Parts: sequence; C-alpha cells; structure tokens
Amino acid sequence: MRKQLSIGQNRTDQVDKKRQILVFDFDGVICNSIHDSFVTALNTYIRLIDDHYLPLHAPLASDNVIEFENKFPETFKSFSDLMPLANCAEDYFVLLSLIDQKQTDQIHCQDEFNRFKKNFSSDRLNEFHKTFYQIRSQMREEDLENWLDLLHPFSGIPDTIRKLSDRLTLAISTSKDRPSVTILLDRYGLRDCFKPENIFDKDLARSKRDHMLRLQKKQQVDFSQIHFIDDKVSHLLAVKDLDIHCYLACWGFNSEREIRIALKEGFTPIQLEDLKHIGDKILE
Repeated sequence: MRKQLSIGQNRTDQVDKKRQILVFDFDGVICNSIHDSFVTALNTYIRLIDDHYLPLHAPLASDNVIEFENKFPETFKSFSDLMPLANCAEDYFVLLSLIDQKQTDQIHCQDEFNRFKKNFSSDRLNEFHKTFYQIRSQMREEDLENWLDLLHPFSGIPDTIRKLSDRLTLAISTSKDRPSVTILLDRYGLRDCFKPENIFDKDLARSKRDHMLRLQKKQQVDFSQIHFIDDKVSHLLAVKDLDIHCYLACWGFNSEREIRIALKEGFTPIQLEDLKHIGDKILE
C-alpha cells in the first residue's frame, strides 16, 4: 500500500523548516530527459560498435528522434522499460547491448542488470561514458533549439519548485553535466531557485552519496533535515544509512517494480501532487 500524506502531522515542532534542504535529482525528476538520453545513447553506441543490429546506422539528429521512436516503438519501449535500472551514462551501453543482443527479457531487477554489466570491461564502460558526453555537447552546440525541444520539464514541476523555494533551501544532485543543467534551468525559469554552490553535478562526484556528504558539510545541517527525491531506487539506497528522508519520484518512468522495492526499503513513493508538501507535512 502506498504511503500517503498525513494531513495533521507537521515537522515544524521538531525542525526549523527554513533550514530544511530539498535535493532534487535532475533527469527523471525535474526534466523528462528520456528522448535526449535515447538519442545520445544510440549515437554513442553506433559510433563505438560497428557490428550491431540496432535499427540505426547513421547518427540521429535531435529533430528526428520522435519520428525514429514512432518508427521503432519496440526499441524505444525496451529502452524506457529498462531505464529505471540505468544509473549513469555508461549504463546506457549495458541497456543498448541488451536490446542489441535481444536479451531484455532476461532482466527483471537491478541485480540482474548489474550482473549483465559485469560482462563489460571498465575501459569499455569509461569509453562509452566519455563519448556519451562528447556527443551530447556536440548535439547541444550544433542545434541548441532542437536539443532543448527534447528536454521539457515534467508538467507542473516548475511552478511547484518555485513555491517550494519560498520556504526550503533547494539543491540538485545529478549525474548530468553542469552546462546542460544550467541551460535547462534557464529554459524552465528556475535558475534563481538553486544557488550555484547547491548544484552537484557529475564532475563534482560520481556518487549521489558523495553529493550528500558534501552538501551536509557545506550547509552544516543534520542529515535529518535533508530531503532527497530521485527516480532511481539505487541512488536512494546509496544514502539510506545517512538518516536522509528519501522519496521515489513516481511521475516519470518507474513501474510497480521500483515502487515495491522503495516501500520495502522504507522510502516514500511520491506523486507530483504531493511534492509541494515535502518539508511541511510528512509522508507516511
């Protein structure tokens, strides 16, 4: 059974809510990045793998992504179904390898995905990671408007974040590159809601746990005053022992599979309409 808002219970008698911090993951929580991730991952994969069986043999332009997804819906569905298990750019190599080798039906959980990932060397994964961000940067610089058209905020998110910024300190913990985050926050009208020093990107640390440790040290607050919302259960697990309030975003691409795990681990699955209550009324 899903956790629901406890309307009568309030944290303010225990915690100064002006000192509470709400940390957002970016992709999958603020930004619906699936189309950008899909095209960047595809273009990276076909650059590195010559003898593949994916239905793409030349780089896909930003303005052709939706057409490609409609033409090859099974490829896109397999990508979106497995995306909750991908935690960083190199995991897209693992994901597309599963699609390429027609082995997606063998993956039902994070452990199975992680075991399949062990088939690839760290050199290969690091090569994909580096190339992925090079290609994203190139696509962004060559055709900014079409790239931006792939990266809309989830409906209702900008207004909710702006309201939350009135009473909470907001931060971002993301595996995305900082230039993309900055450009997109500008696009969404949210740049002033996040102080630059409270944006932790892939180059500050590869781990969300490291981001949280840095944030806590910088802000000098108890971990219990930090709320963290992510669309990846594995990212929440990485900080579980820090006494942070952890929430699984349910307005993106998570399925009942991820919600069941979140509940088992003591995390709170949260719907978009409940986001505005974080730091005010607790979710039970």
